[in-house]
Amino acid sequence: MRRLSITQKDLKKSKDLVEKLLKVQGHKYNDWLHQQHQTFIEDNQDLILEALSAFTEPDGEEETSKKDAPSNVSSHENPVVHN
Repeated sequence: MRRLSITQKDLKKSKDLVEKLLKVQGHKYNDWLHQQHQTFIEDNQDLILEALSAFTEPDGEEETSKKDAPSNVSSHENPVVHN
């Protein structure tokens, strides 16, 4: 199923309506939006942790890779650059 592009006009209409509804309920839009972000982050915490763990080595793996490296190769000869 293809999703239709959402226009800025559509976004503004939705935001204005939500802001008015929240105001009637005694809530602030930015507080509500922050809570939505927090909920989304919490709901995806496993994915976030999995992605972060891909950038780190488990304990002991660094020592093992140093032991396996040829002794005539310096660990500083080919530094890894992260962008």
